[in-house]
Amino acid sequence: MRSERDVQPRWEPRTVVVDDPRGPDRAVLYPGISLTRRENGYVVDETWLPVGEAEPTVADDEALFAAMHAAWRWSASAA
Repeated sequence: MRSERDVQPRWEPRTVVVDDPRGPDRAVLYPGISLTRRENGYVVDETWLPVGEAEPTVADDEALFAAMHAAWRWSASAA
């Protein structure tokens, strides 16, 4: 039986609560992109990649390209 694999990229900012010793805890929103891998409809892996605050940097782009390349090779290996 053949396995069905797919990858879904999605813009997904994440919120992290930061413990601030000088005052109340604060929530910080980090922009990022998630790559969700599914096999036969079930989530089997998720990778979240942060991106630059103002705009993605070259390093952000390179990390995303590498992660997407690996994910798509994974999905193609089921074919």
